[in-house]
Amino acid sequence: MKHQAQQQAARTQRPQHQAAQGQPQAVLEFFHKASEDKHKKLVLAVSERGGVILRLIEREGEGQKAIVFSLNRTETISLAREVEFYLMGVVKPTPNVSGRPTIVEFFHYNDQSGQYKKLAVEVFEDGGLALVLREGEKGRIPDGIVFSLSRAEAIHLVEELKLLFQRRV
Repeated sequence: MKHQAQQQAARTQRPQHQAAQGQPQAVLEFFHKASEDKHKKLVLAVSERGGVILRLIEREGEGQKAIVFSLNRTETISLAREVEFYLMGVVKPTPNVSGRPTIVEFFHYNDQSGQYKKLAVEVFEDGGLALVLREGEKGRIPDGIVFSLSRAEAIHLVEELKLLFQRRV
């Protein structure tokens, strides 16, 4: 199914409220509603260390799952630039191990627990992007959420990421 069909209704908002103490402040949210009881949400927040926290939430009926991925400052800059270069046509995506065209991947692994998180930015045939976030434990089937972004949403995300790291220079 094309990713645009999955995005039956989409809206972008910039939260104006202050974050609760100890909680990172959201700077960007995307919300996609596929049906009355199924939706996905992407929340981008600033971390205390100068990077960003990417949270993907998927809700279907009464069930909900969320995966959080923290990007340090260098990874944030890299994500913004790689996606921007793709959108500008400067770079072409390369296939990942599954054969899907991928712009950039980040992999975080904890040696002590054997747990990992992986963020990949993949490309659809129509030019849209997918943020593929997986988490798991070595030797087990990973859990994942795929969040589709239209070209316009991808541009908006890149601009927000650029603003975040330019403010902290």
